[in-house]
Amino acid sequence: MRVGRVKRQLDELTGGGPVYPLLILFGLNAVDELDRTAFAVLLPEIRDHFRLGIQGVLTIVALAFVAALLLQVPIAQWADRSNRVRIATGGAALWALFSFATGLATGVVMLAIVRSGSAIGKAVVDPTHNSLIADFYDVQVRPRVYSFHRAANAVGAFVGPLAAGLLAAAFDWRAPFLVFAVPTLVLVVLALRIQEPLRGTFERRAMGASEDAVLTEEEPASFAEAWRTVWKIETLRRIWWSLPFLAASIIGAASLASLLYEQAFGLDERARGIVAACVEPAQLVGLVIGARVGTKLLLTDPGRVLKFLSHVAFGVSAVAVVFALSPWLGVAIAANALMTAALAALVPSILAALSLAIPPRARSVGFSVASLWIIPGLFVLPLIGWIADEWSIRAGLLVMVPIFLVGGLVIATAGPLVAGDIRQVWATAAARSEVAYERRHGRVPLLLVRGVDVAYNGVQVLFGVDLDVAEGEIVALLGTNGAGKSTLLKAITGTVEADRGAVILDGRDCTHAPAHENAARGVVLMPGGVGVFPSLTVGENLRVAAWLDHHADVDRVLRVFPVLGERLDVDAADLSGGQQQMLGLAMALLSKPRLLLIDELSLGLAPVVVEQLLPVVREVRDNGTTVVLVEQSVSTALAVADRVYVMEKGEVRLQGTAAELLHQPDALRSVFLRGAAEGGNRSDPSGVSVTSGPHDGPNSPKAAEAGEAAETGALQLRGVTRRFGGIAAVDDVDLDVAPGEIVGILGPNGAGKTTLFDIVSGFLPPDEGEVRLAGVDVTRLDAAERARRGLGRSFQDARLFPSMTVAETIAVALERFTTVRDPLRPALRLPSSFDAEQRVTARVEELVDLLGLGAYRNKFLRELSTGTRRIVDLACLVAHRPTVVLLDEPSSGIAQRESEALAPLLRRLRDEMGASLVVIEHDVPLVASVADRLVAMDTGRVIASGVPDAVLVDPAVVESYLGSTLIH
Repeated sequence: MRVGRVKRQLDELTGGGPVYPLLILFGLNAVDELDRTAFAVLLPEIRDHFRLGIQGVLTIVALAFVAALLLQVPIAQWADRSNRVRIATGGAALWALFSFATGLATGVVMLAIVRSGSAIGKAVVDPTHNSLIADFYDVQVRPRVYSFHRAANAVGAFVGPLAAGLLAAAFDWRAPFLVFAVPTLVLVVLALRIQEPLRGTFERRAMGASEDAVLTEEEPASFAEAWRTVWKIETLRRIWWSLPFLAASIIGAASLASLLYEQAFGLDERARGIVAACVEPAQLVGLVIGARVGTKLLLTDPGRVLKFLSHVAFGVSAVAVVFALSPWLGVAIAANALMTAALAALVPSILAALSLAIPPRARSVGFSVASLWIIPGLFVLPLIGWIADEWSIRAGLLVMVPIFLVGGLVIATAGPLVAGDIRQVWATAAARSEVAYERRHGRVPLLLVRGVDVAYNGVQVLFGVDLDVAEGEIVALLGTNGAGKSTLLKAITGTVEADRGAVILDGRDCTHAPAHENAARGVVLMPGGVGVFPSLTVGENLRVAAWLDHHADVDRVLRVFPVLGERLDVDAADLSGGQQQMLGLAMALLSKPRLLLIDELSLGLAPVVVEQLLPVVREVRDNGTTVVLVEQSVSTALAVADRVYVMEKGEVRLQGTAAELLHQPDALRSVFLRGAAEGGNRSDPSGVSVTSGPHDGPNSPKAAEAGEAAETGALQLRGVTRRFGGIAAVDDVDLDVAPGEIVGILGPNGAGKTTLFDIVSGFLPPDEGEVRLAGVDVTRLDAAERARRGLGRSFQDARLFPSMTVAETIAVALERFTTVRDPLRPALRLPSSFDAEQRVTARVEELVDLLGLGAYRNKFLRELSTGTRRIVDLACLVAHRPTVVLLDEPSSGIAQRESEALAPLLRRLRDEMGASLVVIEHDVPLVASVADRLVAMDTGRVIASGVPDAVLVDPAVVESYLGSTLIH
């Protein structure tokens, strides 16, 4: 009758899960505790036997824990990739061997070695047991099961000190270690019957996956992937930050407690064992309370478990002070019991919450990586031992109280993050289930992207992106610069890690897989504009590209690109733009990709060259490679793609087949030329309102002022032409910019905009035409001389000094105005030098205030977001006091929030400096909101010029962005 009741209770505890594994894991956890508690209780005898001080004893304790912690991570990685039951039983057997050897130690060195070896028990238990429990038992019962498992620590901590004290009193301090190895070996034999469970079955079933998907275990993660996975879990990171403080205080207090009982209250080994055994039932009480409270908190809000810890931390800290200072033995024992119960009540709920927040395929690593963060706290133990030696045991205990309090407060800050981390695990499981469902219905999604968020330095650039790519199709990603297309490709390849969401490749979760592992699985990225090594020859580039397969068929790609075969010994830098793109594509094909990601195929290329590359892309698809093509040219993408996704500001705005989008020109205009056909306030289909800017139409004063630019021009171009290899990158361009005018230059990639800037700024000489600055012909002057005459230029990549602070960078930009240039006067601190430095400092402060950089004054450039670096770049331009400023895509690569702040800043710069601004920009709403006049270019020529509202609806401009097939 009693046996039946026990069985019913165990069934209720496990929710119908297997009972036998839980009992064996309980037993192994309990016997592991015997050795540790025995060593703690017998520390005074061991100290005296080996003639050690408190500092020496705590050093050995710290060494044992360090060994356990260092072993946990490799064991956890092994456990995530192999049979955890065998690892758990093998580790227990080794622990028994080292525990037995502790009883045979003859010297301090041998004692340190065997204690470090005995730590393998702890190193195995934490990653394997916690992971096994999560896969043996359902989500709802995990707090109860973890509580039961942790109760083994209380049982071991009750039996261990009591048995150790009695055995040591009857025989010698060595006897307990010789005896405790026996029950461990018995449990190891019994554990051989346990079968390894499948990982993540309960999470997949909770997400509604089919039974086939539930029973399909994922491919194990490599250590690099597992590490990247767990590092993205914010809850874990907060817990890790707290661990040095918690470890130093909890381990130190446990070690000093036995010494306090001996020195302050005169207890011998038998009495200390009895006291320790009397305290441990409080842990059982705490576990029972923790199981009930934890189950309730987990079902309502898992974060409340960690929030509650802050209150517990204050309570435990107060009780710890009582324990350290109490002159009465009874009060000290009661305080010890209260601390034990309070800490025990929290552990099961925390473990259950983490079992949900850590993906199943990386659970062992997730539970074990924490061990590395405990190690810094252990280095504090010898210091605490020194304090106890120099002053008293009570002083050592009091030092640990504030340390524990800090750790408790840090871990409590993870409370609001738990729910989000759990949702991330479930979203990934749902994405994998979706792939399995699609395949059962005959559809073969090679790539599935769900809800992907990506941020750079805290600035979010992708927002919940979804993408589907079937086997054997070409999918195009369209959008202007800054839309997030390249970032999405980087998230798929693993060169940039997604913060949230899931990337599923051929049914496998690759969200956090590093790039080299994804490359080995057939994911290859051809980066836009930088896909070759310019200092290597064509042949050397091809050999480098064959690193994944040394037997790659180079002849096959040379048959596809015969022009490369003719130029094998030519440096890649000497190839034309089209030939470099061909070489980049050839290098990608040598990796035999399953999924080829092409970033900006048409970047900087003439249309005739693009037409030569498109058949190659189709041929690649026909040969079995799936292609994702990032493009700004709508006509190019629609000419080759099966399906199209259109992105804007980090989100997918439109999607459909190429044929469907051909019949939606208005929708495409809303993304590329937002609301171009309408004046005033416009909105796109997503409901985003856009203001056309300070324009009054073609008869506005600004338009009249623009018409007079030829006579009063700050900048004038006449017939400017530049050819590369017979192709006109800039073709007979005339441009006039009036003083104080903002002129925006639009055009698709390859239109010649940046080449035009290079000619104006003096980096490239024109083949024909002239450049005038304030009426003076500067065509033959170099870039430095043009800068001295008032021409300022920014670049797309903000070419600044990453190791300098913001203030130092702006000060360097003021070099031309420095009156003292010799090193002697600054070295002697002469007045002239001091005055010059003061003037530079004052001007730096003016620029910092003008551009709102006060919060970043002393930060290094490498620490800033892209948007803030852009503002520093503008500050350096303003420092030169230019009369004409050329801004090359100031919003390139920055997030929407930073882009929105850029427009008023540009107007302010114009007003403060009185300078003219010429702005190249792909963000049409941005440039239209600030420009007095727009100039549109295509294939090197000016195709339209005038006020923004007129230019944006010009048929030639619309055709340049969308293609002739989309403007009717």
